[in-house]
Amino acid sequence: MRLYSILGLSFLTTICFGQTKQSGLILPLSTDSPEICCIYAPKDGFTVYSNPNGDKIGKLTRKVKENTGDQAPYRIYLLLNSDKAAKKLDLSFFEQIDSEVWAIKYFERRDGFIRVLDKSDNYWISEKEIVANKFKVTEWQKYLSANAGQVLGFYANDPGLNLRDAPSVNGKVLKKLKGDLFEITPTTQSKGLWVKVKVKKFKEHPCTSDLGEKEIIDYELEGWVKIVDDNGEPNVWYYARGC
Repeated sequence: MRLYSILGLSFLTTICFGQTKQSGLILPLSTDSPEICCIYAPKDGFTVYSNPNGDKIGKLTRKVKENTGDQAPYRIYLLLNSDKAAKKLDLSFFEQIDSEVWAIKYFERRDGFIRVLDKSDNYWISEKEIVANKFKVTEWQKYLSANAGQVLGFYANDPGLNLRDAPSVNGKVLKKLKGDLFEITPTTQSKGLWVKVKVKKFKEHPCTSDLGEKEIIDYELEGWVKIVDDNGEPNVWYYARGC
């Protein structure tokens, strides 16, 4: 399953009309507790606001009467004060980051609040409440870099990603990275939205090939890629479920 996802490094943010726009995930500080499962969220959920420092309009929670059974941890509901019934949210509202694990995505960060669920909706969560529940706000670039080597591999989003000899659109294009035969591994070197990476071009994909560890590699490259776009959203994806 392709996940357009999916990488400490700080990154340059885009300023638009005085607002800082960023994108990323809400993640637990620790996953040791059995309550931290499936869709990452605290036991009592998060309060939802109409705007940063706006009115409290509901909850994002799994604690609703109808959420029962062994699949309960895989369900999150939007319970608005104005509605009589809670709305079960489809998994497409969340980011799959591992086998059977999803995280709440955010699309904008402003005045101590983050916009969640959809870019066009005014559903905001307080960063103070996130921290109080032992969760954290993690930008995509930081997440991708932290997970380099921990996943099967990162691959360029369609229509591809230019590997350059310098961290700039003016850098010479060394190769157009396209498809899942180009495995991208970020290094610790970064400049703004750019990260220096190591690339392996495989003859066949490791998940389906019988070739040996050395025989399967066609060639290797190093260079720079713009790992996230100007909104901080990833320019790469990975197989969240593995092979």
